[in-house]
Amino acid sequence: MDERWYTVGSLTFPSIWGAIIASFILTFLFLYFWNRKASDWYSNGVFYCLVIWKLSVILVDFQNVIEHPITILYFNGGMWGYWLGLLTVLLFIFVKRVDRTSHLVIAWMSTVVFFELIFHLLQFDILAGVFQFIINGALILFLLKKENDSDTWAIQLVIVFTLLQLLFQSIYGGFMFTTVTWTYLIVMVYLIFFNGRWKTNIE
Repeated sequence: MDERWYTVGSLTFPSIWGAIIASFILTFLFLYFWNRKASDWYSNGVFYCLVIWKLSVILVDFQNVIEHPITILYFNGGMWGYWLGLLTVLLFIFVKRVDRTSHLVIAWMSTVVFFELIFHLLQFDILAGVFQFIINGALILFLLKKENDSDTWAIQLVIVFTLLQLLFQSIYGGFMFTTVTWTYLIVMVYLIFFNGRWKTNIE
């Protein structure tokens, strides 16, 4: 399926970027009413991610930025900027020492749930989006009920959740290693590592 593009005023963007921004906003609102502390570090992480993504154009296209500084306002670091932004967030969380792995997993899963829903809606694939949202939402609710139990539940669930997203993608268009799938896998591995580090620190 070809990715759709949207125009708001003078800004033109692909549906995937619209879904990413919308998922950040919706997840922040969810966390704000669920756990104010989680919404604080989440919003900081998103801010750092967007700033790095935007300013990484300096590294990606240094010569052009030197010659035309205004380029920074209109361009971003593209795919390289995206990965730098993601790396910055993961490092921020590592240093920030989020108090519970389950809180981190809930924030991540919520972001993915909203991203998948909004992306499918923007692609006018409404049935697939609603179906996936119901399944993903059920997993989030289950995790919220288990949130006060051992964080092992959170890690087990995020593994199942990630594999489920890959299954959905293979059903919709055939499995491929895309930026989205690599992001899901990298964050899953990071969360497993983070949980091991958190357990070590509290023992």
